[in-house]
Parts: sequence; structure tokens; C-alpha cells
Amino acid sequence: MTRPGAAPDPSRFAPAAQPPKREGLRDVLGSLVALLLLVVGVPALLLVLDGPPPIPTEVPALRDFAEELSLEDLLSVLVGIVWLAWLWFVVCVLVEIVAARRGGLGRRLPMGGPAQRLARALVGALLLTGVVAGPASAVTPAPTATTTVASMVDGLATDNVVNRPAPDGSHDRAQDRAQSGARDATAGTATETAGQQAVSALEGQKVYVVAAPHEGYHDNLWDIAERHLGDGRRYTEIFELNKNRVQVDGRSLELARLIQPGWQLVMPEDAVGVDRMVTEPVSAPADLRPGMSDVDEESADTIREVTSDADGSGLVPVGISLLAAGVLGALVIHRRVRAGGRPDPDATGAEADFRISANTTRLRHVDRELRGLTARCRAQGVAAPQAYAARVDDEHLDLLVAPPSRTAVDGWEVLDDGARWRRTLGDVDAPVPSEVSPYPALLSLGVDDAGRDVLLDLEAAGGLVSITGDTAVAEQVASALAVQAVTAPWSDTMRVLADGLPDGIDSIAPERLRVASLVDEMSSLESSLEGARVDVLTGRLGRRAVVPSQLVVSAVRPDASVSERLGGLTGGGRQALTVVTVGEHPAARWRLVVDSHGMVSVPDLDLHAEANRVTAHQVDAVAELLRAAREEDSADGVTRLDAPAPRHAHDDAAWATAGRRVSILGRVAVQSTGDLPPERLDLATEIVAFLALQAEPVHPTVLAGAVWPRGVTPDVRDATIERVREWLGTEVDGSHVLRADAEGRLSVSEALVLDWDCARTLVRRAGAAGSPRDEIDLIRRALQLVRGPALAGVPDGRYGWALREDVPRSVRRVVVDAALRLAELLGDDDPGGTSAGAQAALRVVPADQRLWRLVLRARFAESGVAGVQRTLREMDEALRDVDLDAETEALVHELVPRPDSYAAGS
Repeated sequence: MTRPGAAPDPSRFAPAAQPPKREGLRDVLGSLVALLLLVVGVPALLLVLDGPPPIPTEVPALRDFAEELSLEDLLSVLVGIVWLAWLWFVVCVLVEIVAARRGGLGRRLPMGGPAQRLARALVGALLLTGVVAGPASAVTPAPTATTTVASMVDGLATDNVVNRPAPDGSHDRAQDRAQSGARDATAGTATETAGQQAVSALEGQKVYVVAAPHEGYHDNLWDIAERHLGDGRRYTEIFELNKNRVQVDGRSLELARLIQPGWQLVMPEDAVGVDRMVTEPVSAPADLRPGMSDVDEESADTIREVTSDADGSGLVPVGISLLAAGVLGALVIHRRVRAGGRPDPDATGAEADFRISANTTRLRHVDRELRGLTARCRAQGVAAPQAYAARVDDEHLDLLVAPPSRTAVDGWEVLDDGARWRRTLGDVDAPVPSEVSPYPALLSLGVDDAGRDVLLDLEAAGGLVSITGDTAVAEQVASALAVQAVTAPWSDTMRVLADGLPDGIDSIAPERLRVASLVDEMSSLESSLEGARVDVLTGRLGRRAVVPSQLVVSAVRPDASVSERLGGLTGGGRQALTVVTVGEHPAARWRLVVDSHGMVSVPDLDLHAEANRVTAHQVDAVAELLRAAREEDSADGVTRLDAPAPRHAHDDAAWATAGRRVSILGRVAVQSTGDLPPERLDLATEIVAFLALQAEPVHPTVLAGAVWPRGVTPDVRDATIERVREWLGTEVDGSHVLRADAEGRLSVSEALVLDWDCARTLVRRAGAAGSPRDEIDLIRRALQLVRGPALAGVPDGRYGWALREDVPRSVRRVVVDAALRLAELLGDDDPGGTSAGAQAALRVVPADQRLWRLVLRARFAESGVAGVQRTLREMDEALRDVDLDAETEALVHELVPRPDSYAAGS
């Protein structure tokens, strides 16, 4: 079955590569032209301008060196130098060509320097075209064992199952394709089995997935070798490992210059930053695959799950439902306060993967129910149950209790004679009680075979927990526990000490997670034991100040003396200090056993799951995301507005009159002329939003990779596209709003109006306005389109592509800048206009104190202290758990000097 944590990179499902652009074909042709110019053009030009090179006919006498040089002599010397430089460059080219044909590196020539490097680069580019034939096109390796054509693997089937969209995008041909796909369903079953075998043949090997084209750049063997093997010349090794091996789309690698996005390339064992493949040929139920309500058992495809090896990579390990949701929740907290900076592309890609994997609904349920349990136990005067673990799915939260407790508080059900307490989950948007969690150390281990998140309360271990088995996986599991302890909302009282975990992990939550040597901290830990062994559950229920729960996570194997002292930290029952170590320890109360496939079990507790894991690469990504989210915004004023160019130059007038509209400035919605069943609406809306935000037409396979990140068969993809085409309808001239070009690439016409396009058009016009009056009018019109945060209310596991394209952050930046610029233009003349603009931006960044300061000043100008009091009450809700900036606090005291007035407002 497909587990919620599986989050393949959408780029794996990219279209077949077209002839390279920019860095592709143009660079290759440019290299060929440059080589010809340098080798042939330079001497030809010299011959035309100066004739043959001067060749001395006699040995010069000493007196010749004393004569004054004429201009002609000087030019002759310079021409001679150019001839010598050209001759040496030709030698460098010949050396590099010979070396390339032999599959090695050209030896360094004396004084080769830049000339040899230029020759190497030009010859290398020509290698990929076949102009210079090296071993990659001359050597034929032994055929691989896998020779069957895989047409349904990785969640995608290819054109040998269903044809691509017709070039004219006509309805009849599209319908024929869907019918053809249905007729071929039975035949596809055998092909799917072959595809599973093809993927299984890769198990345990390092596999690189060819990336999708991005901004004109196409992945190629040279660049892959340069990134992961350290030398572009080693592309020949990649070629030999993959030549004639059938790919997931049924084709195979025959020419080194022709690789297709989505292909899986076996890499040499010394490749860095590349994943080892683990296959799991299982049938994925539709209820666990976002957007797959259209898929029945016959069309459910093989899902590939990739796990990271010890060197770490960008792909997100499986089973990280609650962990990913906690990381995203931490980002949301910061992004409510400021627009923030733009993280690097690797971090953005990791966030998109987290978005696909995360189950934020479950996270909110667990947080609310745990805090609610504290409130209920206190109200009824009973102790919280001694829970040691929990399981949560989309309907229930089960606490595993020992010793059993047969009397549950209101709202909870007792099962298994008190060994399990069950809470039926209700409204996910219900308010979260202002209580502490009774179990701050309740952390997710991963996702079990039933799709439930499995959580373990580390405090219940009473001291020491060891993670044994595969060392690399154990270290990743330890990192996941540390990250989750500082990002899960119910673990807000946790403090974490890390030793031997990936560098930079402390930057994720500097105030709560620190890095130090366990050896150096042993005395401090031993001295804290007395406080850690108090009745922490009773203390939390009684609102008493108790020692914060401490988690020590160490990937460093202790020596004998430290190991003995660690044994002394283990008590007889629950305590607020837990030490998690990688490796066996004789005093461990619980042992987490992991294997190389990423499965974790706690044999003593009969718990099993696919483990949450965090690699060093992902630690870097999370740290970078939080760094960018914490990045301070500019000062209160904005002197000039700017926004990304819109797809179509629509404005608010076009929005008001459009019959077909896409809204992303708030909750995502599509207004169209057709009808769709409610169960199909979410998927169709995401497809339309994706296409509306693309600057250029996209191939259906790219659309599939974005909207179905866990995979979809072509028949389902094409039928869904056709359904959306019918939903959007036709224009006056009869052409479809959703159209396909001659290559089958999809786009939407100008008849579909996007609110973000309209806002960007108005903001860009405001930035170029000739007068303040026009600029004010344009900004106001842009802000009136804003209803809330970009892409609000989207389902779990969806819209990860929007994060890769930086849509939410771009919206935050443009909207906030527009509100600040409006306030600067209005000054003190229109406080109502300033307040309205700031409040529009607060719908996007609700805790931005620059905006709140604008509202405070404006309402004070309009209504005096009463207006400030009203604003402070609104701020109290919006700035929950956010400290006031010094500037905000000073302004409040300036406007409301009396402390009692301020207290009433806040």
C-alpha cells in the first residue's frame, strides 16, 4: 500500500526531453562554432590580414637586437605570438580528443592552463553530440537481465498504453484516447508486472532520476557526472551502466546525448548525493492517494519508494506524516509574522516534498486532543492515564495505557479492558485549548501498515532508549526524533540536547535545541535527575511549574565509563529526562530496532512502523527554510513597487467581468461554466490552478507529476484532463479554454482570469505610474483582490508544486509591500485608506507588526484611544505566542500612556 509519507519528487514524472535549449542544443552548437573559429578561423584571418607567418631565413646577429623596433616589426612579433598560441591550442584540442576517445582525461600540458581547460570544455560539449565519438558510443556492455518493457511504474504509464493528447486538442480524439486506454487495461496488467520487475532489478543500487527541464536547462550525462562523480568525463561510466537497459517508459539509452526526464540511471558506487532504491511492488488503495478517487483497483499502479543512504540526499524518506506536518507548522508560525526571504532551491524542493508527505489534519487533531485531555482530567479531578504510545488515523486517536485505566474522562472511550483509550476525532478547525500537553515527549516513530501514525512517549521509558540495527538508518531516526521534539506543537515545553547529529541541526530551533558533547553534559544530567523524577503528569495537570521535559539524542557511541553513567540515568518509571542513543546499551529500557529498508519496531511494546527519518541534507534544508522564514523584512517604508510578470495582463476590470475565474489569493476556487460532481472538484481545481500559474504550456506528464506526485496511469490522467476541458468549456469561436499545442502541451486561454495575474498587473502599473494619485488608485484596486493567504485551505498532500514555484512567498511579499507603499503615499491625509490597505495585507501575513503599527496609528487618528483599544483586542488574537516588537510596544505606550488602558486592550 502507499504510505502517506512516500513523497517522490514530481520532477521524476517530467516529459520526454525535447532538443536542448539554452544550455542544451544552443550550447553544443556554440561549442562547435567556437571550436571551428578557434582552430580554423584564427589562422584564416591571420593569413588574410598578414599573409603566412614570418619564418626566419638566417640566424640573427647581435646587432639586430640593438636596432630600434619599427611598428611593422612589433606587429610581426605580435602576429608570431598569436600563431604560437593558436598552435598550442590546437595541440591541446588534439590531446583532449585523443583522451576523450580513450575514455580518460588528457594529461596536463606545460603552460596548457586556460587553453587546455577551454579545449576540454569544447571537446566535452561535442562528446555529447556524437561529433567526437568516445567509448560511450563505441562500447556496448553486456545486456542487462531486464529486457521487458515497463509501461506502468512509478505511478506512470507511457505512450505504449495510451497515446498522448492530439495536437489540436480536439474532444473526439481525446475521447478516443480514453476509450483506447480502457480497452488496453487488460493488456496493461502483464506490462505492469514487467515494469515491477524492471524497477525491482534496481533494488539496492544507487539510482539517479533524470530531472525535468527547468527554465530551458535540460539534464545531461556530463552535468550528472560532474555533480555526483566529481568529473564530467566520467559520464561514460554512467552510459555503460545504463546502455540498452529498458527504462520505465519502455525506451532505452542508446546515445549518450539522448536521455529523457524521469529515466532512472544506475550510478557508480562512489556517486555522492544519490539514493539507493528500495522497491515495494504493492497496490495502492485510492483512499490513501491524494487526488486518486478516479482510480480503481485495476488501474492502481506500482509505487516506488526511495530511501536515502548514509550520504543523504534531497528526497524525503518515507513515513514522515506528522514529522513533515510539524516542520510545516513551524514555518507557518514564522510566516504569519513576516514575508521572509527566499530559501535556496534545494530547501524549496524539500518543503514541497514535506507538503506532499505531511498530514497537517492529524497533527492538529493530536495537538487539540492532548491539550483537551489535560483540561478534562483537571475538570474531573482525575489523573491523566499513563500512556506509553499512541496510534492516530483519520478517525480516531488511541492512547496505549499501562497500567490499564478502566475509567476514562468524558469524551474518551475505554477499550481492551482499560489498556487503550480512544477519542473519536471531530472538527479539525475547533479551537485548541490553552493547556499544556500531558505528553510532550510523545513523538511519532512513523506510519504502520494500516496507514496510522505510531507515536511513542519517551518519558514513559524512564530513562534510556537505544536505537539498534542499521547504523545509518538509526542515525536518521535519531535526527527525526530531535527535529520532531522541537517542531511538534504539543512538544512546546521540550528541550533537546544533540550530540553527533548532522551539523546545523541546532539552527532549527536555537532556543530549544542545542548541540553539545554528551560526555561534557553528563554531570549536569545526573544533577537534574531528582527534578526529572517528580510526578510530571500530576504537575502538568495541576498547573505547577515542573522541570521541562528533556531529550538527549546522541549518535556518538559512548565509552565504557560514560556508558556506565548513562545506565544510572534510568529510573523505575516515567521521568522528564530521556536519553536516546544510537547503538546497543545494556541499561536501555526500550530498544528501537531499525533495518536497512527503514522499518522500525519496538519489540517490547509490539509497535511496528515505517520509520520517520531525516538525513543531513534534509537537516540543512529545514534549517535553510527556517532561516529564510526568520529573515527580517525591510523597514516600514517601500519606495518602489515591483511584482513578477503576470501570465496575462488582466486587471480588476477583467476579473469583474470574467465568466471563468481562478482564485488563489485566499481559498482556492475556480468559477466555470460547466458542472462537476463534488468528489471531483478538488482535483479539477488543482489542475486548473496549476495551469493558470504556468508561464508556458506544459506537457501532460509534467502536469501529472505535479498534481499526482505519488503517481497516476496515463488513462486516468488523460480522462481527467478531458473532464477538466469539458468543465471549462469553449470560447465564442468554439476553441477550448483548456487547449493543447502541436506537441500536446497544455495551457489555458486568456478567457480564464487569475486573480494573482490581476493583482500583479495592477502592482506593476502602480510601480510605473506617473503620479502619486494614479499609484494610490492602482494599489487600492490590487489590495481589494486579496481575500487571505495564498492557496489557503488546500487539502493535505496537495499543491506541493506551488511551493517549488515560490507562489505563497511571492504573494506575501507583493501584498505587504503594496500596503506599506500605500501608507507612505497617503501619509496622514487618509487614515481610513491606510487602515484598509494594512488590513488587506494582514489577511495574508496576520502577525506582521509593521502592518499592525499602521492600523494603530490610523485608528488613533480616526477614533482616538477607543480605536487603539479595538485594535489591541484584535492584535491579542493575531499575535498569540508572538512577542511585541520594541517599536510596537513603544507605539502602544505612546498612544495609550496609561498602563491600565493598555492592559485592557491586550
